[in-house]
Amino acid sequence: MNPSGKLPFSYPRYPNSLLKYDYKISEASGGNEYNAQFPFGHGMSYTTFEYSDLQLNSSVITGGDLLEAEVTITNTGDYTGKETVLLYLRDVVASVTPPNRVLKRFTKVDLEPGESTTVSFQLTQEDLEFIGRDNQPTLEDGEFAVMIGDLENSFNLEQ
Repeated sequence: MNPSGKLPFSYPRYPNSLLKYDYKISEASGGNEYNAQFPFGHGMSYTTFEYSDLQLNSSVITGGDLLEAEVTITNTGDYTGKETVLLYLRDVVASVTPPNRVLKRFTKVDLEPGESTTVSFQLTQEDLEFIGRDNQPTLEDGEFAVMIGDLENSFNLEQ
């Protein structure tokens, strides 16, 4: 059996160094990037996986459009394994300080050694909203980043 779980929290490197995975950059101590021992989503396996070719169906979307993100995952190791694919979203600039990244979608894939597959996710307008100063869901124009594995691609929202 090959482990395939991912951490549902960030395991701190130092005592009392507790920040959630979607911390705001301004919340990091000293303005530095948070340095967890094991970050949210960290996992171990007897095999290795490689992410490539992160594609978005559009670089500009309007309020009602669906955004589709696709990524290719390859089992580059010697053993059959499951990989939990995590899609994070970041609002680059917002009227309130946005989180560093927010988990929006995830799925698991089973891959034999050398096997590749393409995974697709869809994001809606609701996924791009945040709670504004008035405690109501808010949607603002601007740049967003989609992150899967160590890959990142961006798009703009124009209402």
